[in-house]
Amino acid sequence: MILNGQCLRLADNSVKYVNVSIDDIKNSVNKPFMSEELGTLIEKSSNILYILSPDINEEVYEYFISLSKDKNFNIISSNIPEKYKSYEIVFDKYNYDDYEFFGAAAGRAAMLLHKKVREYDLIVVISSVILNAFGGYLGSIATLFTNTVAAKTMAQVIKYALQDIEHLGSYSKLASGTTIRNPIYESIREGIVTAGKAIHSFAVNIVSDYQYENEIKHNVFSGDVFISQIEAQNVITEYYNKLMPASLYDGIKLNAKCYNNVIYLISLIETACKRLMKGGRLLVHINDMKSFGNKTFQECFYKNTLEEIASSVDENNYMEAFYSFILKYYTLNYHIGITYNEELNASLIQAGLNPVKKEEYDEFLANCNNKAEY
Repeated sequence: MILNGQCLRLADNSVKYVNVSIDDIKNSVNKPFMSEELGTLIEKSSNILYILSPDINEEVYEYFISLSKDKNFNIISSNIPEKYKSYEIVFDKYNYDDYEFFGAAAGRAAMLLHKKVREYDLIVVISSVILNAFGGYLGSIATLFTNTVAAKTMAQVIKYALQDIEHLGSYSKLASGTTIRNPIYESIREGIVTAGKAIHSFAVNIVSDYQYENEIKHNVFSGDVFISQIEAQNVITEYYNKLMPASLYDGIKLNAKCYNNVIYLISLIETACKRLMKGGRLLVHINDMKSFGNKTFQECFYKNTLEEIASSVDENNYMEAFYSFILKYYTLNYHIGITYNEELNASLIQAGLNPVKKEEYDEFLANCNNKAEY
């Protein structure tokens, strides 16, 4: 299970594929938002770059590659099907000689874009769209940005955003479902706009929700990288707004799968805490957590404060530091219990989570007066 490309290195059990209707993809690319039809764009292009989030299944690959016959094309993804591996191209995020400067994102982060991007007439971004604290949503915008910029750009965007949020105390802006004044989203948006002359792109955004993993996804929006993702975001926002209670709870029991993925676990915690009053209790009941991220992620929790985590961001830990910052904020402001796991308890406690045995579940929420279960 994976939320998107930038989360891959934190997941031990990598991918849960999005089950999407190919017919809906076909209809979408033929009726795009703020763009020519994809077939027309491909016909005009000689060199094409496909960038896909790693939860895209092989059937989707087959469809888009069939559109590109007689064209030169490459693929960027952390989970390319074996039969298409020969088309893979890898941008080394740490070889800065391969990148060129396109100005500053949000006025500070150096926008370093890979030079090979200029060689493509068309970039097609195919991505799931899901709630996530990284820019509010993971979708075509984050997928395009994170796969074409240098590690230095990523580190600066995240470091400055976390420092600003911590200094101003505006933690609600750095949250899933929030793009307005979200410093990550604004930096990514400005970075892509700044490099716009070098990026001729078309996006396919698939509305996804892993909590309903077997349902076929029918909401697909294509065209302009920003507009098509916003259309997908609107569907997700409308759905989750309906789930918000009239008044906040003081206790929630959440029954969920996390697919052995710490990033998805953090997203589940964040979504649940939005329905809790500050200082409330959240009990997360999961049975499929076998690990807790990588060593770098766990080391971030040795930083005692949010300020220390923000200051520690560098080119080698930027994504781990980002998600540890998010989780640290919620563990500092809510009482969060999680299913007792003897092998992981030390790591869970280090992260500020409280391992709770099943026979202690009722006791954990005993003093809550306005409780809910999801």
